[in-house]
Amino acid sequence: MLPQTDYLQIRTMNLRHTCVRTTVRKCVKSDYLCERYLETWRSDPHWKLKKFMERVMLELGVKITYSTAWLARARAKLALYGSSAEQYGRVWEYAKAFLTHNPGSSCLVLVDSNFGPEKPLFLRMYCCLEPLMNGFRNGCRPIVGLDGCHLKGAYPGQILVAVGKDENNNIFPIAWATVEIENTETWCWFIDLFMKDFDGGSNGVGLTFMSDRQKGLLEAIKTVTPQANNRFCVRHIWANFKLNFTRTLFKDLFWDAARATTFMDFEIAMESIRFLDEDAWSYLDDIQPTHWSRWAFLTDVKSNMLLNNLCETFNAVIKDARDKPILTQMEWMRRYMMKMNNDKWEAAKKMKGRKLMPYIGTVFDGLEKYSRGCIVKQSRDDQYEVELGSDQVTIDLANRTCSCFHWDLTGIPCVHAYSCIMDKRANPDDYVHEYYSMRST
Repeated sequence: MLPQTDYLQIRTMNLRHTCVRTTVRKCVKSDYLCERYLETWRSDPHWKLKKFMERVMLELGVKITYSTAWLARARAKLALYGSSAEQYGRVWEYAKAFLTHNPGSSCLVLVDSNFGPEKPLFLRMYCCLEPLMNGFRNGCRPIVGLDGCHLKGAYPGQILVAVGKDENNNIFPIAWATVEIENTETWCWFIDLFMKDFDGGSNGVGLTFMSDRQKGLLEAIKTVTPQANNRFCVRHIWANFKLNFTRTLFKDLFWDAARATTFMDFEIAMESIRFLDEDAWSYLDDIQPTHWSRWAFLTDVKSNMLLNNLCETFNAVIKDARDKPILTQMEWMRRYMMKMNNDKWEAAKKMKGRKLMPYIGTVFDGLEKYSRGCIVKQSRDDQYEVELGSDQVTIDLANRTCSCFHWDLTGIPCVHAYSCIMDKRANPDDYVHEYYSMRST
């Protein structure tokens, strides 16, 4: 037993350690790592956990586990963006502020009161800024992409979006919503609110929706907007088609049928598929050509779009918002819309004096090269015949039509029409549809 004294005497000491070196330190906790690297998380929200673990090892000489790194990141997000549970309790305040500071806009919150009036369960939230909807009405073609993507935060859910195309052929987000699940009910709710903002709630006359072949979405479009036209994303049709029909030749023939701008070209591709496999032909024949082949598209939309790249691009853009709490998420989206439209406004102010958007100049630059191979023969006045390779088409400049259907479909002169315009020594800008003009900027 040691004597009652304040001093201890060390008799022997071995300074040479023979124990195995270890870098694992359980005493390094996630709260300490969160505090130490909080500013790094703030500046780089997408900091990969693997890189984070490597930096901790480099700076502290400690090897932390994946779960510790994950908890440190979760604590950092909580400190930076706030509590998800607390933000769900403030959605009413946000909706009120949204409407107050954005006159004419829409912000609707739907809750489930079955859990009691004091603590209702959040279900959905819809937002649409008036400047975005007004810009779509007055400056965009009447085609809207619809799609949904998963949330990645603490609470499950989906973000539904409606996206258009502006005069310069860039994406133009219009409305978005956070919902509990993606099904027919939520899509009906979203499309109904969208149509009320668009024109007061019509049945969809004059609008074209581009979507995947999701059963719930297709049923919602038919229910809410029965007179709207509907295009299917051809990439998703092909993805389902190739699961059952795997022959290599099918891919080229399928895309030939989708890109065909004349009935004859479409029939040639379809009959070739039928020759290879009757079941493959039957699968595609069950899908109306108006949904997936260019020759059957309506011409009033002035778009030959086959893919739902509008929404896929936008979903990639909002990746930063999908893992955040509800109000932080909504504010991220609103600020993104504000910045995007301001950038477009500043760019448009530098285009004063121009009739058309820069996109048309890019298209004409590409047409000029190929138009040199066209043999132009005038029939009478503004009517021409043009030979290009093995193709022979007729053009009517006065009515802005070409038998290849490209001009009718897009509103932009095709290579045949462009060669006729050059032969006439006219300005090709005068033959472009007003959808691509600077009229609304």
